[in-house]
Amino acid sequence: MRKNLTLALAAGLTMGTAAHAEVEIGVINSLSGAFSAFGDRYLTGMEVALDEINANGGINGEDLTLNIQDDRSEAQSALAAVESLDNAGVPTVIGSYASSITGPMAQIMTRQEIPLLVLGSADDSITKPGSPWVFRAKHNSTIVAGAYFDYFDWLRETKDEELKTIAIISGNGAWPTSLAEKGEMLAEERGYEVVGRQAYDQGVTDFRPILNRFIGENEPDILYMISYAEDGVALTRQISEVGLNAKVIAMDTSAALTSFIDQVGDLAEYVVTAVSWSKDVQYEGAQDLYARLKEAAGAEPSFYEAEGYLALTVAADALRRAGSTDRTAVRDALKATDLDTAVTTVKFEDEGEFQNQNPIRSLILQIQDGGHVTVYPADLAAEEVRFPNPAWDAR
Repeated sequence: MRKNLTLALAAGLTMGTAAHAEVEIGVINSLSGAFSAFGDRYLTGMEVALDEINANGGINGEDLTLNIQDDRSEAQSALAAVESLDNAGVPTVIGSYASSITGPMAQIMTRQEIPLLVLGSADDSITKPGSPWVFRAKHNSTIVAGAYFDYFDWLRETKDEELKTIAIISGNGAWPTSLAEKGEMLAEERGYEVVGRQAYDQGVTDFRPILNRFIGENEPDILYMISYAEDGVALTRQISEVGLNAKVIAMDTSAALTSFIDQVGDLAEYVVTAVSWSKDVQYEGAQDLYARLKEAAGAEPSFYEAEGYLALTVAADALRRAGSTDRTAVRDALKATDLDTAVTTVKFEDEGEFQNQNPIRSLILQIQDGGHVTVYPADLAAEEVRFPNPAWDAR
């Protein structure tokens, strides 16, 4: 299927079967440029969802097809894609990965009254204050930070009431900064002492001057880090080198990738990370979805493939219930979504300052015996958490 899809994209065609009546929706995704690795994963998830949707009657008997536009990992190309899809008359659009791309898309699509279903962007601003035309089924930065601190609270309540101090280390990009800021705010609200918060410039490779600040009197109970792939690998190696011990080591983004485990090996053990989906989460159908995603990807899938699957599944459900390709009807159907999937449950709610945000339950994975396992929330966990982290010299 990927081969046929690639040919269709190169020819500027849509994805579908011309012999049947079709319903076409738009997808704006990063298929080239800096975010293409993520875009490819999202596309794999959408492939799996499209097969499933059309095998089960499509959209009220009509095949669903995708008009896929490459945003080239930049906002200007995404806005040109919005114009193209608007001219094509699609009833709704799914997109994109980066918040710097999806934010401008959301603004113009609100003005043009085209329903937008967010694909990968997690920055709060997409749905805060949001728009009646913009919907997000996946998590945002407030939800992710809350998941980490709910987990820390749970450990404090059930494992160790002396879990009190936290150190925060993050890159200076938009996502790491957002999670660090929210982490610092939640720490204060929930009674943790922040022994230090350190940011670093992207491209730094020697983290030991930062890490050494937390040795001795400032050694934290919890080490809360937000880093991209290579940063996280270097950080983990150097945390071990300097002997910085913590009862809990949490690392967002980097530690969620299987490549992180491949690169740091046994040093990855006990590290926890927050994700929107995992293969062993206790949702009905999760194991079957995992098998299909793995077959389509030809490798171990991640939550990115699952988010692509989720976005298209939600869009198809709304189109069926709308019974029309009228954009207002599709928007109203999205607003009324109440859907259980193998990834998560979906309801678009207005709560606080957020609009049309699904209150998804983020998962905490722990790396155990060389693999990711779900350990929190307790009712969705596949394995018991391993706590506390042993000291580096005792491993």
